[in-house]
Amino acid sequence: MKKFSFQLEPVLQYKSDILEMKRNEHSHALKAVVDQETYIDQLENEKKSFLLEFNEKKRGFMTIMEASIYESYLQRQNAIIKKENTILQELQNVEQEKRNIMIEAKREKMSIEKLKEIQVGQYKQAMQKETELFIEEFVSNARTRAQQARR
Repeated sequence: MKKFSFQLEPVLQYKSDILEMKRNEHSHALKAVVDQETYIDQLENEKKSFLLEFNEKKRGFMTIMEASIYESYLQRQNAIIKKENTILQELQNVEQEKRNIMIEAKREKMSIEKLKEIQVGQYKQAMQKETELFIEEFVSNARTRAQQARR
């Protein structure tokens, strides 16, 4: 019997390539989310340290002009953080979409792999049956020769 050949092997390879491409796209989207989260954390930390400094100055002597500058900075920082959180939400949506696309590509590849697995199983069964028939025929021929030799 001939060697097993899966007719959809080119399709399986194509689906594997697509899956790898989608994994890379998802990975880049996930990295963008993590980078944005890190940036927002940095902004939050800057705001906290500035707020601590502002509170320290309020306990001591501070002019109205200085207080106004601190307040303006905090308002600006809050606006930047809000804007960056909006960007983060958009990046998270993109990442989720990329994840869903990647999962669908994985499903498609797995369905073809399952089909290949079924066909390999059928091929092995056919090979086993063919081998059994060959052995049976060989044994039958050997018996026939042995009987003819006795006569």
